[in-house]
Amino acid sequence: MPSKLMIRLEKIFSLANSTELSPIVHNDTATFTLSKAFAYCNKTNIMYLLLLLICFEGCVALATLLKPIFSFVLRRLPIGERQPRVNYPYLWSLKKGKKEMDEGTIEDASNDDTEYLIKVEWDTHDFVAVLVCLSVGVSHLMRRHWISNDILGVAFSIYGIEFLHLASFKAGTMLLAGLFIYDVFWVFATDVMTTVAKGIDAPILLQFPQDVYRAGWLESNKYAMLGLGDIVIPGIFIALLRRFDYRIGGKGTSTVGRYYFVITVAAYALGLSVTMIIMHLFKAAQPALLYLVPACVLIPLSVAKIRGEAAEMWNYCEEHLIEKKDEDKLKEKEKEKKNK
Repeated sequence: MPSKLMIRLEKIFSLANSTELSPIVHNDTATFTLSKAFAYCNKTNIMYLLLLLICFEGCVALATLLKPIFSFVLRRLPIGERQPRVNYPYLWSLKKGKKEMDEGTIEDASNDDTEYLIKVEWDTHDFVAVLVCLSVGVSHLMRRHWISNDILGVAFSIYGIEFLHLASFKAGTMLLAGLFIYDVFWVFATDVMTTVAKGIDAPILLQFPQDVYRAGWLESNKYAMLGLGDIVIPGIFIALLRRFDYRIGGKGTSTVGRYYFVITVAAYALGLSVTMIIMHLFKAAQPALLYLVPACVLIPLSVAKIRGEAAEMWNYCEEHLIEKKDEDKLKEKEKEKKNK
């Protein structure tokens, strides 16, 4: 039995890469059906499916960022109290009980007895924003233009910086140090990063046209590329320093003026400029984090050392904020139990 199974699998995989199906296979209906299915599971179709998914996620991220603008415009439509001026909320969920229940009781069951497998909440303005932003994704699927690519890439980056958080300066430094080594290895030791960047025609990096003066904005086809990871990872570290400037949490707003956010943004720009200069001089791909990490970590630390705040910066931590959120959740659960 195992030998027959292996023979059939070998036949299927061999046919998946062929353009024509052998007449012999038609005698085996199951093998023929699987062969046709595997024929569609080639590299081209899988990459296109990945492109569709990334473009859709990019459109959702763009719609999330632009929703306040859409809401501002929709609220002023002269259509009375009708959609899309009126913003109705919607909820789509899939709920599972943790124990046996009578039919019809799961909807009103407590959170301790149930769990949400899927919970998606949106409103009318979300739907309009996504619908409009889908035009950017469709345009990119049709033309693969660098402008639509960069729009979706910037949306991904801002969305990632907004929703990803570092808990402490030490954690951010360790993350940047680890990715520093990772980036250097995969760019200099192998050509994996360059191959992936050029092979996946999806908005996972920003493209900057190098022949814009010769070919124009619309016809440029030679690009310098910057991966979204080189934006998001330093970005969440810079966002941490922004919060350090304002001293959020239990200590309140600091009266001492701090400018580490501005300093680190300038350091990032300096590191990126050095990356571009080195790339231009050596005519080869460069790991951006090789220059961004030292700039984003050492420059603010050096300024903090001069100002006598290096220890405070190094030990800065936001775990108390996470603990507060956990305490609030526990208090809400206790209130629900008391009300019942």
